[in-house]
Amino acid sequence: MKNYFRISIACSAILFLVLPFVMACGSRAAQENPQAAPPPDLNGVWSAPFTPDISKTLGHQPPFTTYGAARFAKEDEIDDPLTKCLPIGPARGIQAGIMPFQIVQTPSVFTILFENQHTFRIIHTDGRSHPKDLDATWFGDSIGKWDGDTLVVDTVGLDDRTWLDTAGHEHSDQLHLVERFQKVDNNTIKWTVTFEDAKYFTEPWSITLPITRQNTEIMSYSCEENEKDRAHLRRAKK
Repeated sequence: MKNYFRISIACSAILFLVLPFVMACGSRAAQENPQAAPPPDLNGVWSAPFTPDISKTLGHQPPFTTYGAARFAKEDEIDDPLTKCLPIGPARGIQAGIMPFQIVQTPSVFTILFENQHTFRIIHTDGRSHPKDLDATWFGDSIGKWDGDTLVVDTVGLDDRTWLDTAGHEHSDQLHLVERFQKVDNNTIKWTVTFEDAKYFTEPWSITLPITRQNTEIMSYSCEENEKDRAHLRRAKK
């Protein structure tokens, strides 16, 4: 019986000494592994500042290649794909701040519903990779993963007919987008997008915009073959 009590006391003493260490290790592991915590909730209706010319946000023109600079010098707003009712594309859809968008978030899919042209974008967050046999589409193929409080989105396979803004900054089908959606507080998301396209730009470049929560709903929008505005546009560049 005495040996039993001695063993019990010894075990209790060891547990008393070791427990704080175990708890500290567990706390450190949780801090080092942000995935242990659930990702922030970004559901809701949001809007970024209207950015018709991304060079103004960048502070200068993007680092054009010779080809990219020549294309931009000849481009005119009358050629904007939106005047033909073509889809807006992923990054420009967020920058079109005059129209909000709605985020619908689930564990496996992060969906952005754009009021602009009533289109949508699907970002897969289930751990998949980009398909090897990928056809170019208006919004490309997007996959995302959580890095702490930030959703990092990788997009490839974009149709080269979309523009990056209203000013006429174009891209090729080699465009690679990396976006970071970081929740700052309940009403603000810090959005950073990096553009990489070796055909148009000599190096990757980025802009950052604040996205703010809107107390509204996205509305219906239609731009179709009966569009009448384009006939009244006049070419500014020759």
